[in-house]
Amino acid sequence: MDAYVRTSLLPYDFSLTAQQEAELFATVRKALEETGDEELFSAIVRFKVDEVVDSKIRPWREASELDEDGSRLRELRRIAVDYVHLFLNGQGTPSAVEQLKQELAIHDVTALEVELRKRIQEWILTVQDSELLQYDVVTVKDLVFAELRSWC
Repeated sequence: MDAYVRTSLLPYDFSLTAQQEAELFATVRKALEETGDEELFSAIVRFKVDEVVDSKIRPWREASELDEDGSRLRELRRIAVDYVHLFLNGQGTPSAVEQLKQELAIHDVTALEVELRKRIQEWILTVQDSELLQYDVVTVKDLVFAELRSWC
């Protein structure tokens, strides 16, 4: 049964720790020990093992996905501020940059970049996680550029 669990039921979308794997196999063994002889030697036993494995793996999978999403969100929020420099040095039109200077009453480009980075950092924290997860580290620039343009 260990071979069946290992080859057919272990997840492919995330890795189990050694401790989780040991716990999973112990749970399967315990479930099999509690199963009557008639069930043990029938096709029903596979369904029972599938159910036991699924019930153990589901919370671990959900936790893994949350952890991955959290890491991705932190990375997106960290990288968003770096796109301010790109906006000011080529992606934003000269008139947009001038409007930002006037709007913020900052005429030095370096000081403007510092202020805009601070504001983008504050703003990106208010963006809903579900919205932000639609982007990756490259495409989040579109979101940042749209926000910067909205300030002009």
